[in-house]
Amino acid sequence: MWYAKMYFSEKKEVFQFDSHGVQGVPSTYKELPFLESLLSFLETDCKELDPLLRRGYENWSLLIDRDDRDAGVRTLMDLGDLGSRHIYLHLLYVRWFERFGRMGITQDRGSREDQQMLEELQGLPEQLPLYQQQIQRFLIWCWMWTARDGSRRRRRRGIIPTICLYNAPKDPSLFSFRPIPLSFEPVESGRCSPVLYPLHISDMIDYSLRSCVERGITVRRCKNCGRWVPQTGRVSAEYCERPVASGQQTCREAGAFQQWTKKQSDDPVFKAYRKEYKKRFAWIKAGRITDEQFYAWSEQAREMKKKCDRDVITLEEYVEWLKNS
Repeated sequence: MWYAKMYFSEKKEVFQFDSHGVQGVPSTYKELPFLESLLSFLETDCKELDPLLRRGYENWSLLIDRDDRDAGVRTLMDLGDLGSRHIYLHLLYVRWFERFGRMGITQDRGSREDQQMLEELQGLPEQLPLYQQQIQRFLIWCWMWTARDGSRRRRRRGIIPTICLYNAPKDPSLFSFRPIPLSFEPVESGRCSPVLYPLHISDMIDYSLRSCVERGITVRRCKNCGRWVPQTGRVSAEYCERPVASGQQTCREAGAFQQWTKKQSDDPVFKAYRKEYKKRFAWIKAGRITDEQFYAWSEQAREMKKKCDRDVITLEEYVEWLKNS
């Protein structure tokens, strides 16, 4: 029997999948920063997924109606492609892979289970964008209803799920929380945690949103990239640390550098030092000074800058020293 597991451990979330149901040795294991799966799902272009979902539906129909095993293989190939695009979608591949193998053994093609899976594939092109809209609205409410004052923030946190739970049955634009298959078991050495065994994509979304409420975690837009970021540390943090392409800076690193640059650009002492630094660096290329002479001067210039920053010498004295050094 296949299985999928999802759980949170401090500042990370863990996913385990196995089509053969072998606990402890999952065929797929993935760790992400807390809430990254939900936030990256929001950024997924569902239009790019539509062709794969529709082909999967058509091929699964051929398998059920005509016992076309090649069509079943094509379904798994498309679902595998989907699973590589987002961790939530890997659940589809695991479920369909297990059912395809079991169908060949039990010869119960066309069962009620097969029809339900077919209907699920058919509905996903519309359902996935709807999930995104519902999550977006939920997060915006979390953002808008969060006050800076700690006591007010704690009181308002309870308002968000109350509004959603009360209005969701009447308003399809709200995410509807439902019972989800949760267990409680050891997940790491000396640590137990609630563990979700999702049957559907909505289970993982549900678990992520309710975990935010339970932990009192809100989200805000990153000042640099505009992506959603969970506020797991300082509430006043303006930049995210979400994963970026290899070799790139995180927004927090880039933001810190931008703030430093802005601060320095308004500093007349730094401006004077930087102007002379660039001039002397150009002298190296022109052959007027050696690398060793430049680095020796640079070290002296930094020491003199520190004296100027501490008002040991005046700005005019520092500028004069730079010119004549």
